[in-house]
Amino acid sequence: MKTVQHLSLAAAATLSALASLSAHADDGVVIYGRLNATFENVSVSGGHSRTMVNDNASRIGFRGTEDLGGGMAVIYQIESRIRVDGNDAGTALATRDTWVGLRTQQGTLRLGRSLGPIYYALYDYISMHNHDTGTSSDALLSSAIFGNSNAAGGRMNNQIWYTSPKLGGFTFDATYALLAEEPAASGSTRTPHNLGLVTSYDAGPLHAAVSYASTQNTTNLDSTGASVRFNNDRAVTAGGAYNFGPLVVGALFERSKRSTLTEDMTRNYWRVSAMVPMGPHEFHANYGRAGDYSGTNDTAAAQYTLAYNYNLSKRTKLYTYYTKIDNDAARRTGGGGAYSFLGTTPGLDNSSVALGIRHNF
Repeated sequence: MKTVQHLSLAAAATLSALASLSAHADDGVVIYGRLNATFENVSVSGGHSRTMVNDNASRIGFRGTEDLGGGMAVIYQIESRIRVDGNDAGTALATRDTWVGLRTQQGTLRLGRSLGPIYYALYDYISMHNHDTGTSSDALLSSAIFGNSNAAGGRMNNQIWYTSPKLGGFTFDATYALLAEEPAASGSTRTPHNLGLVTSYDAGPLHAAVSYASTQNTTNLDSTGASVRFNNDRAVTAGGAYNFGPLVVGALFERSKRSTLTEDMTRNYWRVSAMVPMGPHEFHANYGRAGDYSGTNDTAAAQYTLAYNYNLSKRTKLYTYYTKIDNDAARRTGGGGAYSFLGTTPGLDNSSVALGIRHNF
């Protein structure tokens, strides 16, 4: 069955590519993608480890524009997860950011699914060493940012996304997503949803952003199995990056709040990153720390990465990194799916030493 699925997906992608090139070449259709894989040894405290080839969010996509005149254009994107490590999880068509939209002089409106502008303007922006993918991806951010979703890399379905025109360096984005969950059985008619608001500022070497995310009705709070849900997650984040030339630095600070039926818990999280480019060489350092949830002990965690990239060309690089997550006694954080075989016992530290290659096309 898997072989048939692989052949079907490959055939569909090939036919789509050929159709796009032949029938719509004048519309500016672009085929793009990324192949990104590491050979690494992942381990947890206590001596358990595994050596593996790990895919780092490889992808293939189609995007295009049709000019409608008068400053209007239809824009679209279909992006799918592909893997080079033999694991076919999440590789169906259009599993990544996929949408159709209208661009006008008053702004751009998209309908579809995506991680949303907050993630791209803040968390992904400062993860410079490996595009916030794989075992060294940010494991400590609030899940309110992407609707508490663990499916397809946290992407939200049923999403409407507005982006304003740039004015004096400022851009405003707003998203609203109807999450793929049932309303509460307690009689509430409020549909589970995510709201995201972010204002970004770009001027020369400076990028800065501030955001607010609210995810409502997404946590099952009843262990008996009844569908009891409650408004539960919010996060305010500020951060950005500055390119000094010989040094690029990034930072963010997040204040999040999680509500349950009986209590409210807050948490502070911050991350800093730095890159020193020297010709084809890049030297990276990245450190984040999430504090204890209010009213709890031993729920903090820290994550750090040291990395080196060597750019063979503008599209291809070799890289290596060491990354580690230090969990307090009651914390279960793991870095990426590569650690799933190690379990989720509280307090386990996990780490990886990796050697990788990335190619963009």
